[in-house]
Amino acid sequence: PVFRVQQGEGPVSFLVGTMHSEDPRVTALMAQITPLIAQVEVVAVELVPDGVTMLAVGAASLLPVGQDLETLIGDARFRRLVAAATGRGIPREVLRRLKPWAAAVMLGMPASESGRVLDLQIYLQALETGRELVGLETAAEQLAVFEEMSAETQLMLLDEMVKNAEALPKYLEELTVVYLSGDLEQLDEQAWAQYRDMPTPIRDWFEHSLIASRNRRMAERAAELVEQRPVLLAVGAMHLSGETGLVEALRRRGFSVTPVS
Repeated sequence: PVFRVQQGEGPVSFLVGTMHSEDPRVTALMAQITPLIAQVEVVAVELVPDGVTMLAVGAASLLPVGQDLETLIGDARFRRLVAAATGRGIPREVLRRLKPWAAAVMLGMPASESGRVLDLQIYLQALETGRELVGLETAAEQLAVFEEMSAETQLMLLDEMVKNAEALPKYLEELTVVYLSGDLEQLDEQAWAQYRDMPTPIRDWFEHSLIASRNRRMAERAAELVEQRPVLLAVGAMHLSGETGLVEALRRRGFSVTPVS
């Protein structure tokens, strides 16, 4: 999904919904996104993935020295986690060092071989062409979404991701097909499909912490940017749809937000 964003006679910006995937069907969209980057001065992403930021995120994902996940969650639960991670290229010793929420997130991500997901390719293209790079969130803000989960909810999330591990490839394929269609309503529905049958604390966390509160923060910062300069805003596509999504949030702030064919 791509939208043209403008307020009155102000600068023309673009809002692009991305997917954290290296699927060739998804990364092929760079052929459409690259010309848009050429038309702007600034590229704004959820989180600028520079070396310092990635080190901070990686460190925050680990349990304190002297603790390990196997001891924390018990042998039986850890064995189920290891089995679910089979084929994902995640060593047992790496799993032992992760916090419960980090292990759950890792299980829920598409398998990656090259690491050159669409989000990263947009970032690299912006670097290569000398565009100013801006993060709509800081690492601390993004990590807080997970760190503020209660220990009980983290374990619930981990259990659900382990339970649904076999179904994940099918879910991701369905999500990819809907994403490529550009239909935001269907995308919203598909994104919710994974969480609809999960326990209430996880559904509430997904709706309010992972989506709505981050949408408000990113929309406020995005509006400040596009008022002044031509910007390409690249955020996960699930942050575009619905009443709290960036499309409606920018419209409420007086911007024209129109689909680009």
